[in-house]
Amino acid sequence: MRVDHLVWYCADLAEGERIFAETMDVPSAYGGEHPGGGTANRLLSLSDTTYLEILGRDPGQPESNLYPELRGVSGHGLYHWAIGGMDLEALRSKAVAAGLAHSDLVSGGRTLPNGNWLGWTCFGINDHGFGALVPFFIDWQDSEHPAKTAPRGGKLVGVEVFSPKAAELRKLFDALGLDIKVTEAAKPGLTASIESRFGTQLLRMFDPVPPGFSI
Repeated sequence: MRVDHLVWYCADLAEGERIFAETMDVPSAYGGEHPGGGTANRLLSLSDTTYLEILGRDPGQPESNLYPELRGVSGHGLYHWAIGGMDLEALRSKAVAAGLAHSDLVSGGRTLPNGNWLGWTCFGINDHGFGALVPFFIDWQDSEHPAKTAPRGGKLVGVEVFSPKAAELRKLFDALGLDIKVTEAAKPGLTASIESRFGTQLLRMFDPVPPGFSI
């Protein structure tokens, strides 16, 4: 398993672009729009198989298109994250064996600004009560991984999850075969540490923790 990507949300995509231009090795690259979702993104690679997605409002779409869970979000921070490098069918079997509520394997895709097709299959764990502390899972099928085409902005060196129910969350991760550090804390949260030429950048999740990506 590996962290496939981190999603950092800022309603103003231009502001998000500026923030990371000042803290990462290179400026981010425009990734495209999410038709019907009201958002667009910019990307920074953190390795050949991990990237940072800077997500924001797409001014070319009406505000009514914006995902409902984003309409009341102010400020900026990590919004959700994805794990890659796992067999999704095998993962679904592990979820069934552990009695975990889960989604189907859902495939999707979109056309990139350069005309290429980006396809994926996603899988999620549902009704666990931990919100975005629990990642979703993605397989890019035969598409080129976004990290390989985005500019290299730094290196992801660690992800840590915090929860007042750390033992329960560790049990869930263990059932799925996830090697993720979980620390007991009074308030839930998630941090990602990224090394760049400006030093170690610590990205924090929104407080309160978002509901997570629903599949």
